[in-house]
Amino acid sequence: MKENNAFLIVKRILCIFMLLLYVSGVTQFFGDGIFSLAYLLLMFAVVIIMFPDILKEGKGFKDKPKTLLLIPLGILLVFLLDQTLMQNIVQPFIWKISGGTKENANTEKVFEMIRNNPIFMVFLTCVFGPVLEEVLYRYTLFGLIGKKNKPAAYIITALLFGLQHVIDAGVYGGDVRQFINIGSYMVFSFIMSGLYSKTKNLCIPIIIHITTNSIGVAMMLLQYFN
Repeated sequence: MKENNAFLIVKRILCIFMLLLYVSGVTQFFGDGIFSLAYLLLMFAVVIIMFPDILKEGKGFKDKPKTLLLIPLGILLVFLLDQTLMQNIVQPFIWKISGGTKENANTEKVFEMIRNNPIFMVFLTCVFGPVLEEVLYRYTLFGLIGKKNKPAAYIITALLFGLQHVIDAGVYGGDVRQFINIGSYMVFSFIMSGLYSKTKNLCIPIIIHITTNSIGVAMMLLQYFN
């Protein structure tokens, strides 16, 4: 029992440390050397160590098969509230009144990385990244805070998830208008956290996250080749 408790503590500390690196954006200063390699290995280590926990929660499909219906519902909510409402209506309007044109530095950065290293980056963006982010934000952060204060868990998780996606350009790049884009990421986080809170099955937000990221990458590639 003591060994299990110790391993649980190690997993929590590892996930929290990874989350701090993720949100802070300091990894952009690692370059292509040993620190970058260590960071990449740490990401894979987190997913590998947490994979049994993911599979354990995935057994919820067997006990509650109707929760599978929440996957297409989640994808629909992301399409309507995140991609349609926030990305194509609200945020372009805010960009317009701010005197600029709509742009998302994070999306542009991901696209450039995919162009330079397509196979690895498509895997990282469409599969590995969503798994890691759901482990860090839903399973770890939302799970820990939610035990004490569920509304705070929703808000803090959404804020940090959004910050992670805009901090590179918005803070380190000096383009504060990138914070306009934080809204869509927060909406996405609220949807994922809500589904996880309802089902206690991390596989549901993981599948939705993988699906929506894959659709987004496919659309970017289609626009590029056309």
